[in-house]
Amino acid sequence: MSQLPLRVLVKGASTVNWTSWMSGPRTDFIFPRVIEEQLLADDRPCHVQTISMTSEKTSTILSTWQREVLNFSPDVIVLLYGHYETIHLFLPRWLERHANSLKARPRWWSHLYRQKVLRPLWMVLAKLQARADRLLDPTIRRNRPKHVAADLRAYIDHVQQVGSPLVFCLELLPPTERYQGWFPGMEARMRVMNQSIRAMVAQVGRSNVRYLEVRPFIDAVAGGDPEVATPDGFHYSPAMHRAVGEALAAEIKAWAETQPHLRRCDHLSHVDEGSR
Repeated sequence: MSQLPLRVLVKGASTVNWTSWMSGPRTDFIFPRVIEEQLLADDRPCHVQTISMTSEKTSTILSTWQREVLNFSPDVIVLLYGHYETIHLFLPRWLERHANSLKARPRWWSHLYRQKVLRPLWMVLAKLQARADRLLDPTIRRNRPKHVAADLRAYIDHVQQVGSPLVFCLELLPPTERYQGWFPGMEARMRVMNQSIRAMVAQVGRSNVRYLEVRPFIDAVAGGDPEVATPDGFHYSPAMHRAVGEALAAEIKAWAETQPHLRRCDHLSHVDEGSR
């Protein structure tokens, strides 16, 4: 007997691909790797593909879904989007990515530019933004959560045409105290963003499109302390990644048991014999 491998696609920004802190041992898995580990431990063949980029906006998924989904035809899609859109009140994405780029070349002139021009400029603008974030309504840009929810909804509608995969949208965690001084309005923006995404999932109204609450895992792995669950202020600790991955794997395994194409394929021999 054989079993068709379960295909899982995980997409998102750095909250998918980054651990807090980095440079740990190889056993510090991000949650997509934990999903793979748990499925294989359950003797379920799988192919888990992770596509993520730091500072990724939700709107990018609409331009990439065809090449990522039509060819791969995933059984499960996990989406962790909307975090980046809550960070900055007004600073543009291109400037943030440029100032914090991991692709800078090790050249003297590049180092000088970044140290003497770019970094000081970025710090001045970031301080001005933090000041404005305290004076203005932090959710003044109300179109952002609406656009994120609309982009996710369009993506979900598109991918449902490819064999109705199981889709998860994950709850977003606000910054810890470490970064609340730099982004004082981010928590309020995050709250509105989560409400918009949750409402969108409810509006879809399909049992195979789900919203996963992440906050309960803070109690399980960090005694309710967000500083332990996300030590750098934004990204999951290895323990938090593991808790999220294990929870997703459990739901995926339960759903997979209801899918005829993912059960043992011994019936295929009978189909072959009947066609001779």
